[in-house]
Amino acid sequence: MFRFLNKRLCAVLSCTLVLVGLLCTLVSAESQPFGRAVASRVIRTVSTQTPQGDFVEGQLDWTDGVLIVTGEGVAPENITNPVQQRLLGFRAAKVTAYRKLLEVVGGVQVDARTTVSMSMVASDTVRATVEGLVRGATVVSGSRRQEDGLYLLDLQLRLLDGLAAAVLPDSISSLDAVAAELPVSDSLIVFVPDKPYTGLIIDARGTSLQPSLSPRIIDETGRVIYSATHVDRQYALSTGVVGYERDLPAAVINTRIGGENSHPKVVTAIRADGLYNSDVVVSRDAGTRIKMSDSEGDFLTECRVIFVVGPRPEAVVDTALTLLDTLMGTVPTDSLGFN
Repeated sequence: MFRFLNKRLCAVLSCTLVLVGLLCTLVSAESQPFGRAVASRVIRTVSTQTPQGDFVEGQLDWTDGVLIVTGEGVAPENITNPVQQRLLGFRAAKVTAYRKLLEVVGGVQVDARTTVSMSMVASDTVRATVEGLVRGATVVSGSRRQEDGLYLLDLQLRLLDGLAAAVLPDSISSLDAVAAELPVSDSLIVFVPDKPYTGLIIDARGTSLQPSLSPRIIDETGRVIYSATHVDRQYALSTGVVGYERDLPAAVINTRIGGENSHPKVVTAIRADGLYNSDVVVSRDAGTRIKMSDSEGDFLTECRVIFVVGPRPEAVVDTALTLLDTLMGTVPTDSLGFN
């Protein structure tokens, strides 16, 4: 009797600790704007080489859709007035930042096979637009600082609206809504949820997926399930073709797919595809399920799609559920190894 109670107590304590950890994660995510905890944001370094052979880089926050570069400057040696030194030093840093931003933005991936610099080479209109956007970039508030005699500041350029409008493809009508034949393993009833899905989450953790402005979802047969050409362009320009998160709980409560009232469809990616690994590949059955679910929820047209990227996490949630099942008596206590 006492041995059984000790096992049950161990299960209760372990379950409580795991669930407390999960609740802390969710609360932390909810306290951030749009449900984005700092740790869940997808940030990548964009590096490119200048015509002079120098390498410059910036930080691209794909979750917030902002490219940031840091400019450095020094004040002229013949200037001794501290106020003038500061003014001219930051002016030099700003000039450097604008020059660096024009180079770095070229390294941003448009899709799985194209970068912004490729688009600029292919079109004078795109080049002129991008150069104009760079000139309109703004200094990050509070970023001005001095370090070891250098004057530094951060310059930011938003990816959506202007830049997206310059490089994203035009939308076209889609006729390939649902595959002619349904997955062999399921009947039609599988595709009718209790209530329509409010969005789609692709769990690409553990794959080599790299963010881009215009990614696609394709199935293992090559069929395009989702792309920038089959969405409402205004949504693509204002919110992006997809959103990016590192944390699944943060993705679930993201306002992009409904916030606290979201009911997302979650699909696991098989692998990444394309020259720059920006497209996600799902199974043929999963692709058909996405199309069928969209016919009820109409979430693809409005770009209510989030990719979760990064390393594959340990199955903490599965452990919590197993412990809950044990407490409810649906799984024998001895099967969890509490001796």
